[in-house]
Amino acid sequence: MEISRRTAITSLAAAFVLPMTGCAAQIRSESIPATGRGPVSSAEPPVPATVPLTIGVPAQPQSLDPALTVDAESHRSTRQVLETLLGVDPNTGAPIPQLASEWRASEDGRRYTFSLTPDVVFHDGTPLTAEVVAANFERWARLPELLGQDRLDRLPRLAFPSVFGGFAGEEQCRYVECQTVGERTVSLVLSEPIVFLAAALTSPPFALSSPDSWADFDQSLGTTGPESLPAARPAGTGPFRWGEADAQDAPDGPDGPGWPGEAPPIVLDAVPDYRHGPSPVGPVHLAVISGARQRLRELRRGRLDAFDYVTPATLRPLVQGGAQVLQRDPFSVLYLGMNMRHPLLGQLYVRRAAAHAIDRRALAEEYFLVGSARANEFVPPSLGVTNPELTTYDYDREKARDLLELAGYRGEPLPFLYPVQTSRPYLPSPEPIYARIAEDLARVGFVLEPVPVAWEDGYLERIPAGSDRAFHLLGRTGEYRDPHHFLEPLFGAHSVEFGYDNPLVVETLDRAAASSSTETRTTLYRRAAESVALDLPALPLVYPISAVAAGHDLVSYPTSPVLDERFDRIVPVDQPGSGR
Repeated sequence: MEISRRTAITSLAAAFVLPMTGCAAQIRSESIPATGRGPVSSAEPPVPATVPLTIGVPAQPQSLDPALTVDAESHRSTRQVLETLLGVDPNTGAPIPQLASEWRASEDGRRYTFSLTPDVVFHDGTPLTAEVVAANFERWARLPELLGQDRLDRLPRLAFPSVFGGFAGEEQCRYVECQTVGERTVSLVLSEPIVFLAAALTSPPFALSSPDSWADFDQSLGTTGPESLPAARPAGTGPFRWGEADAQDAPDGPDGPGWPGEAPPIVLDAVPDYRHGPSPVGPVHLAVISGARQRLRELRRGRLDAFDYVTPATLRPLVQGGAQVLQRDPFSVLYLGMNMRHPLLGQLYVRRAAAHAIDRRALAEEYFLVGSARANEFVPPSLGVTNPELTTYDYDREKARDLLELAGYRGEPLPFLYPVQTSRPYLPSPEPIYARIAEDLARVGFVLEPVPVAWEDGYLERIPAGSDRAFHLLGRTGEYRDPHHFLEPLFGAHSVEFGYDNPLVVETLDRAAASSSTETRTTLYRRAAESVALDLPALPLVYPISAVAAGHDLVSYPTSPVLDERFDRIVPVDQPGSGR
């Protein structure tokens, strides 16, 4: 969605009681349509040359195949190249046509039929047909055959089994087949209804790629270890295609020309014949800069045009310098994971002690942007299933100490895994946030063994490995608007992450996925949330506000609570109308 200057920074400026001074570029989104593509006139000038941009991001993509990762940084780049059958309305978050021009569900909810947009061609020249769509679904459904179960066991729960209940051939899988009905019509056949399926298909893991571009990827599967994923680049239909970094395009730096960041940037070249018209910006370089202060410094030097994610420590200098700080609506959750396979964390008294020890309200107010709030549940309040009678754990040091005494805890060291050298939508500053949580736990008697792991060194892969870990920090970022997206991947099957398996929760979430009654679904999600709160395999901590910073060369930058932020909607100062 487009956020006006008033909406984006009034609250921030008020919080710091700082005047906004004259060097700030004006965000003119009040006069720009919702697409962010400038005013439309009856006599538009020819489309001018694209404007190159460099955007600072905190980490490299884990994979450029979005079906193989749950990582927001991977999906940031794949959203620009690969498109889904259904898109996201920037104002409501509802599904809208994209590669499918229209769709319908059968009365029993067991068949979804999609009519494909005509004359769409992948970047490698392959036409979009019903057979291509069917091939994509069959590939996702049979990932265990491609990746191997060992590799899958080392990954977080992926989108396909989360949405469809499992992979093809597994007992709980609702996916039956993807039928071709003519050249441009496909039907998804299900064994049971999935009421949120249209919303789920807007998320990046269900982006379509050309089967002709899979060969390099599939060939690399046999030579890549389970700790990493193949690096081939699938061909999409989006406004950008994968490019290559050119040293001649690098901006000037303190020591001469060079790309900012710790690695060569991901390069996205604008597609000149994109069906909705060429992007006003391109190539776009995604420069990996893990430190928030380093991203701020490069923005000030003019070597970045924008960066994610703004932290409280970088907010004041950004506002003082007149930069645009564009907030997203809260749609993620940070949580403390507690490994129930650990001999001490397997005791409920110990987990409850940890829950009472952490001052979540202070954590939200001191280490996150203004508007972030303490979390009691894993589903953000905006999805409307908050349980008013939920069992909660208020900040109470004395109760925490008493519970540790009841558990017989005698100061045994407890490994605490946390990421470093990164920022996430739910965790903008991992190191100080970990330090604050660790301090709260230590004050009631916990003895922690810090285990910092760089995100780039496989933080996500470290979490399922072994039972020695006691605590870990992680979160979920919303990619479509349904409670299922937050609860099922964490608790809808045996959880390797928490060592948690509650058949009642699994059954409850399964029933919610098939129910067409909003009231029934709300009741079921509240019931599942209560069971999780009583078992306490993890503690929700904060609903964070995240924000992107944009420099003076951008008129508008598209922000979205589900991170559907297409770079072809960016409007640079050099092209205020963008010709679109």
